[in-house]
Amino acid sequence: MPVTSGSGVTREIWLWDFGGQADQRLIHQLYMDETALAVLIFDGQKEDLFETLGQWDRDLTRAARKGFAKLLVAARVDAGGLRVGRSEIEKFATERGFVGFLETSAKQNLGCEELKHAIFAAINWDEIPCRTTEVLFKRLKEEIIQLKDEGRVLMRFNELRETLQLRLSAQFTDGELRGVLTLLAGPGVVWELAFGSWILLQPERINAYAQAVIRTLQSEELQRGYLMEDRVLKGDLAYASSMPRLADDEERFVLLAMHQTVVERGLCLRQPTARGNLLIFPSYYRRERSDAVRSPAVLVSYRFTGFLDEIYATLVVRLHHTEPFQRDQLWRYAADFKTNTGKQLGVKLTRRAPGAGEVEAYFDPDISTEEKIIFSKYVHEHLLNYARDVERLRHYVCPSCGTPVGNREVAMQRLRAWIEGRSTRPDAPNPSKVFRRKKQLPSIVCVECEQRVPLWDDMEECFASPEIQQRVRDMQQEASIELDNESKERALVGEVISTVALAGQICRELTVSDNGIHMEIEFKDDAYAATGAKLYLQVKSGDSYVRNRQSDGTELFTIKNQNHAAYWMSQPFPVWLVIRNAAGEVRWMDMRDALARTGGPKPVQQFSFQGERFDVMSVRRRRDEAL
Repeated sequence: MPVTSGSGVTREIWLWDFGGQADQRLIHQLYMDETALAVLIFDGQKEDLFETLGQWDRDLTRAARKGFAKLLVAARVDAGGLRVGRSEIEKFATERGFVGFLETSAKQNLGCEELKHAIFAAINWDEIPCRTTEVLFKRLKEEIIQLKDEGRVLMRFNELRETLQLRLSAQFTDGELRGVLTLLAGPGVVWELAFGSWILLQPERINAYAQAVIRTLQSEELQRGYLMEDRVLKGDLAYASSMPRLADDEERFVLLAMHQTVVERGLCLRQPTARGNLLIFPSYYRRERSDAVRSPAVLVSYRFTGFLDEIYATLVVRLHHTEPFQRDQLWRYAADFKTNTGKQLGVKLTRRAPGAGEVEAYFDPDISTEEKIIFSKYVHEHLLNYARDVERLRHYVCPSCGTPVGNREVAMQRLRAWIEGRSTRPDAPNPSKVFRRKKQLPSIVCVECEQRVPLWDDMEECFASPEIQQRVRDMQQEASIELDNESKERALVGEVISTVALAGQICRELTVSDNGIHMEIEFKDDAYAATGAKLYLQVKSGDSYVRNRQSDGTELFTIKNQNHAAYWMSQPFPVWLVIRNAAGEVRWMDMRDALARTGGPKPVQQFSFQGERFDVMSVRRRRDEAL
């Protein structure tokens, strides 16, 4: 929606229409990074008006990465007006920070022009980066939008460039076109996929297919919160009746992009099984924890506000990607983990109010103090990064009689006051040096035996340790690297599929890849019929898979699983290694040939990676060799 300002500058406003169903809200937060204004439109005849608007207001505010203005709009006022008084709605709008409230009717054209001006006035234009464009940029942008309006969904960069050159009868550089695409990507008009040089002209398709995944999870009778990855990538999902599916050749890549996005954002786990990978969505796991399951003692809990589903899902996913803790069991808003010694610990989410929750961290009593603190500190840091209004509550127990301290809030207030008091005194002694001088340490009286319960104990001393803080940061970095590698490998899978398709051949991702073979290419003959001649692929993304030998700079690939090497050599078709480095360069080579040349009496531990560029022409060369 272009709007001309008083200074003659044309400003553009891009409107995104989000569905109101609650099951879509986990997906909405993927698309709100650059939000400048939210317009909440409601039907004035609804009975639960304030409850619904309040939930939407909380979800939108917490999902966005930065602040934005809000407008409250009543729609269809011609169909009966407002069920509640205007004064009540205006009071709600004022209390929630809305900059205005309008009544509208599209049928009678009531309030529509006022809404347009209100949207323009509510946006803080000074906080939005100014990007002035030349005439060529403007023409390119308008033509791309025209392609979008004509129903084009996916185009490769080169195809888009050639199409625009024909339509405009003009020449421009790749850099100029990429500049326009960058401008349009900001408000979400287009989306450059992480693979295949694909430009998605309708990014809302990602949202629609992600919603179909959520619908499928909720339609499962057992509500297990997981789907086979292969099923998702094939598009075998529960679609809304109003959602038109794309053609197979486009849907395949949109599904790959959607899958890569939810993995990258940490909203699901990829769990290998004998039947293939599972995609596990912790927020949609509905198996209730049985009363017969022993619940370890709760050590600490956290109260916070925020987008609960995302906070909980990303916490479980990121904990899963840390070395000290292995995921054990998932329940309805609870996740059990195990230490490396098999001891149980975990987290449980309780919804206290709309947008407000409490996470409990529980532990087997035999777990060491250090492991308890590292786990709870990880939860602590995650909530500080993802949630708001985080309040930590220790669960103290009287050492004399074993009675739990009931008033945790008072205990934590007293502990915080003591810590803050120490921090303001430059000569304050180190707590570890005065620990036994109990009169200087905070405590609270036990209601049962009236003995004093120390609040600064071994647990708190360990919790405040810089060494523990650093270990948790290292774990966070470890989880980020794991998630980043998963996302990059999904992008590489998309790159391989895109390149092979452009070469006119068949590419399949294998359901089970635990033997070191992830994909296969089947070649077609000159009549475009499948021949049965194949290549097998192992795909790896990231610089860590190849290292340079210091003596001569030779690139070396290390075989971490010797069983894989034997399996590769036994295959009826060649097995090729495909590696994408951090710069985005993709190369591949025949591993069986390298193993045969390097092999001797001892198992091959590594071989020289002499990969050629992976592109359409190299795929066609392999096809010619195979046929």
